[in-house]
Amino acid sequence: MLDVATPDAERVTPPLPPPRAAGDALADALAATIETVAAAVADPDPVEMVHDARKAMKQYRALLRLIPGEDAKAERRRTAEVARQLSGARDQVAARDALDVMAKGGFLLACDQTDAEGVLGEDAADDRGEHRATLGGFLVSARAALADTLAAQAREADVTKGLVKAYRQARRAPFDTPEDMHEARKRVVTHRYQMSFLAEAFGHGAKRARAAQRLRDLLGAYQDIETLRPMLDAAGDALAEGTRERLGLAMDRAQKRLRKRALRQHAALFRRSAKAFRDSCRERVGAASN
Repeated sequence: MLDVATPDAERVTPPLPPPRAAGDALADALAATIETVAAAVADPDPVEMVHDARKAMKQYRALLRLIPGEDAKAERRRTAEVARQLSGARDQVAARDALDVMAKGGFLLACDQTDAEGVLGEDAADDRGEHRATLGGFLVSARAALADTLAAQAREADVTKGLVKAYRQARRAPFDTPEDMHEARKRVVTHRYQMSFLAEAFGHGAKRARAAQRLRDLLGAYQDIETLRPMLDAAGDALAEGTRERLGLAMDRAQKRLRKRALRQHAALFRRSAKAFRDSCRERVGAASN
């Protein structure tokens, strides 16, 4: 059985907060998420900085999806571009995580893992200065966008409508190809962070957020293996032919297992219709979101 950890999932249901307008809660959550990125930038460990900043930026983009219109869409795209600039530092970590997952799942010989780690080389060069500068620029722009337009638009947003749209998209996520699996992961991540927002603002959704995080971890492990593949291909003759064959088989078998588990969890998490989910959200959030 593949062992995929869920370190980022919430474990405690938050206490029920006092009633408040959904739009106000969304505006506050956007501001708090931007400051989470700022806290990540202050971390002296460059690996942790990139990890925590990218995580917070995913949450930020998920919340922005609750706001209709071009301003929020443009901010999502800008945030995605900044995150892509940090992705090189993440790829080495993802490749090593993939090897660990395959080893724990019993798909990988210890000697093959050692050889694969050897051709991956050292972690990416320390670009902390460049990454901090990039994130610093992002923070300035994000705070300005929130103050100029996004906070006001968040307060007027139909939050329930946005939650249902993301649920429907995640429910319909394809699983047929590696590209489909990547798209499914993005949709599940959006739903996961939106449920965390619902839990923090209205005391409902923490259980769904935890379940979505577990599904995201399976899909993320699948994607980590996709990241590893071209790195091993690029190694060429640095890996013995037999080692390459065993690594290829291990990756195929691990991804097959991950996909099977993800499909099962996805079916359970999204068994309700979008209409039933909408009714549940309206009951919890109330007329303030309409």
